[in-house]
Amino acid sequence: MAISTTSPQEGQAHPMHRRRLRNYLLDARFQLKYTGMIMLVTLVVATALGRVAYHQSHAQTQMLTIDLIEAGWPREFVEAVAKEADRRLLIEIVVGTSILVVALGIAGIVITHRVVGPAYKMKSLFREVAKGHLKVAGRLRHGDELQDVFAEFEKMIEALRDNQRREIAELNSIIQRAKDANVPADVVGDLERLRSKMDKALD
Repeated sequence: MAISTTSPQEGQAHPMHRRRLRNYLLDARFQLKYTGMIMLVTLVVATALGRVAYHQSHAQTQMLTIDLIEAGWPREFVEAVAKEADRRLLIEIVVGTSILVVALGIAGIVITHRVVGPAYKMKSLFREVAKGHLKVAGRLRHGDELQDVFAEFEKMIEALRDNQRREIAELNSIIQRAKDANVPADVVGDLERLRSKMDKALD
C-alpha cells in the first residue's frame, strides 16, 4: 500500500492556523486598523532613530578610516572593512526594525482581541436579552478587558430578573383572584400562558 507524504502546498495556511487567526480577528476591520496604526507609527519612529544611528556610526567609521590610513594602513583594506561595517549595521537596523514592527503588530492583534472578544460576547448577550432571555451565559476569560463593564451588565440582568420575579408573583396573585372570582377559563388560560412565557425568560 502506497503512503502519501505530500505536504500542504507552499503558502497554503493549515486549517487549524486559519481557524486560530479567525478566532483572534473577531472584528478584523477594527483590529487590523488599530494594529496597522501601531505598526506604521513604530516603523516611522524606528526608521528615524535608525537613520540617526546609522549616520552617526558612518561618521565615526569615516573618521576611523582616515586615522588608520594616515597611520599607514592600506587604503583599500581599510575602506573595504569600513564599507562592510556600515553594511552590517544597516542590515541590523533593517532587521531589528522589521522584528519590532512585526512583534508590535502581533501584540496589537492580541491586545485588541482582549477588547473585541468581550465586546463580541456582550453583543451576543444583548441579542439574547432582546429576545427576552434574562440570563448571562458564561463569563469573560481571565485577562480580557471590559471586566467592569461586564460586571455592570451582570448586575443589570440580575435586576431585570428580580423585577421579572416580582411581576410573576403579582401575576400569580392576579390569576388566583381571577379563579376565585370565577373569571372565564379562557381569560385565566391567557394569564397562565403569559406567566409561562415570563417564567421561560428566567430559565
